[in-house]
Amino acid sequence: MKYIIDSCVWIDFATKGKFADSMAKLFVDDLAYTNPIILAEVIPSARMKKELNFIECLSGVSCLELNIDWDDILEIQYNCLKSGINKLGLLDIVIAQSAKQNRMGIFSTDRHMELLSGKMGIKLKTE
Repeated sequence: MKYIIDSCVWIDFATKGKFADSMAKLFVDDLAYTNPIILAEVIPSARMKKELNFIECLSGVSCLELNIDWDDILEIQYNCLKSGINKLGLLDIVIAQSAKQNRMGIFSTDRHMELLSGKMGIKLKTE
């Protein structure tokens, strides 16, 4: 399965070397993806820290275009609120919707992504 790699995983990978084996497998099998939101979350901090190798690594990952379906976003947010799932960031919902649209899973350790993936039927990879 193809996975959108969430910013929390990229950050742990870059700063702590976590998930190296899992990331390597996704790269080798061409199953790793990102999107402009995740890049916007990760690259500015990496630039500040002059992590040029990491930024170069990110540039080699397939980047999905965002085709935001705002009606679907509203429905996802409504259903989450109705189920007692609140305080979700809009960007997390957009990332989850992108995974759903592209029939992909999400590689994330973020609690919000865990809640969203369960609610939306998206496969979640955590290691």
